[in-house]
Formats: sequence, C-alpha cells, structure tokens
Amino acid sequence: MRSNDAYLGLPHDIFVFTMLQELIARSLDAEIGFYQHMVGHLHLYDKHRDMAVAYLSEGFQSIEPMPPMPEGDPLPLLPKLLEAEEAIRTGPTSPPVSQFHPYWEDILRLLRIYSENRHKLDGYRERVEGIGAQMSSSAYNVYFG
Repeated sequence: MRSNDAYLGLPHDIFVFTMLQELIARSLDAEIGFYQHMVGHLHLYDKHRDMAVAYLSEGFQSIEPMPPMPEGDPLPLLPKLLEAEEAIRTGPTSPPVSQFHPYWEDILRLLRIYSENRHKLDGYRERVEGIGAQMSSSAYNVYFG
C-alpha cells in the first residue's frame, strides 16, 4: 500500500483485507496463511492526534482474535448477507439473523449494534444490551458490554 492513515485507514484496511483473505481461503478450501500489511507511508494527521491518543487511552482494545470463519464456501451466502446488511443500514427495523451460522449472525448483530449506537433512537441502549446478550462469541463483548 502506498500510503495509510494510522487512525482512520489502518484499522479499516487491516480488517477488510484479512476478512477478504479469509473469505477467499474458505471459498478455495485453503489455509488462510499469514497476513503482512506493508505501507510506504504510514501517517497520523495532527487533527486526529488527540482522537488517536484518546482511543489508545480507553483500554478497550481487545487482543482476542475474531472467531474463525466457518468452514465451507461462504460465497453462496453473500447475497443474503448483503441483503441483511442493507436492511440493517437502511431500515427502521432489523431482519432476523437466525438463518445463518452463528459466526455470521454475530457479524450481523455487530452491524445492528453499530446502527443502534449511530442513530440513538429511544430505547437504543436496552436494544444494544439485548442484541449483545444474543452474541455467540465473547470476542465482541468489549464493544457493547
């Protein structure tokens, strides 16, 4: 990668690239392998410095990895997952997630939690707690518990 913003870009890019790596590996029935992120210019803008320091000072950063993606080709699921994501992003109510493997259900629940926290409609905290209580993996507890 030519250039990467350490505060806004790096966390996003590493998540996206490793998620793609795992999707492709699962679809090919191959081992995931090693991910190495190379950047020609890693920078932190002055306007983001205070936010980056505050983020690091929170102490909520988890070192627990995400659960592994379920075995098998995930590509046939993508249309339904994208449909559920769109409904979460654009609709006032969220679709049921029980049609998926618990791994994917948790990903959709995280999107619901994000949406609830973003819109902050009446009762959102209770809804976030309820969604969090449904999570299959404890790896995400730091984000809502």
